[in-house]
Amino acid sequence: MSAEVDPQGLGLEHGDHVCGFYYSTEERDAMLLPYLRESLQNGHKCVAVVDSLSPDELADRVDGARGAMASGQLELFNSEQTYLQTGIFDPGLTIAFWEHRAQQLVDDKEYDFIRLLGELSWIDRTGTPREDIVRYESWADNFVSRYPMTILCLYDLRRMGSSVMMDLLRTHPRLLMGGLLLENPHHIASDDFTAV
Repeated sequence: MSAEVDPQGLGLEHGDHVCGFYYSTEERDAMLLPYLRESLQNGHKCVAVVDSLSPDELADRVDGARGAMASGQLELFNSEQTYLQTGIFDPGLTIAFWEHRAQQLVDDKEYDFIRLLGELSWIDRTGTPREDIVRYESWADNFVSRYPMTILCLYDLRRMGSSVMMDLLRTHPRLLMGGLLLENPHHIASDDFTAV
């Protein structure tokens, strides 16, 4: 499949698994809002999970979001509906959620391209073991290559330790920081990496 690139936007391509780090609400929004807007403008399916704001708050900030939700083009969830279904992060349940939803979307054949977004700012308040985050993010590397999609993972740097940040660097091939999309020289293929 040829790359799906929007040169006017963030520049994400088919198969990208990107980590977006932010320190403030403004930095978060500089990644989150364009990602959703591009999805809607380009006619892509978008499934987004947010944590630092509610799905309703996010929908109010993106023109056309309510209409896209009504049509099914945009799905917004909070972390309790996805990552924290049982009150804690269970990588197996989260992986099952994304696998099931992606397969449904491909089977439906309504959209040619899918954009997934996951905000994981809940890490500090759940006591999630590093190994669980590494398992999940390593799985995502393979997952994104199996479907016509791109994935943007958002992390609040104020809410994580340096060891988790290093694991995140190793599990994402590309980074989005300060408005720049960067190739990640620290990335390690999922088959070769486990948390240390």
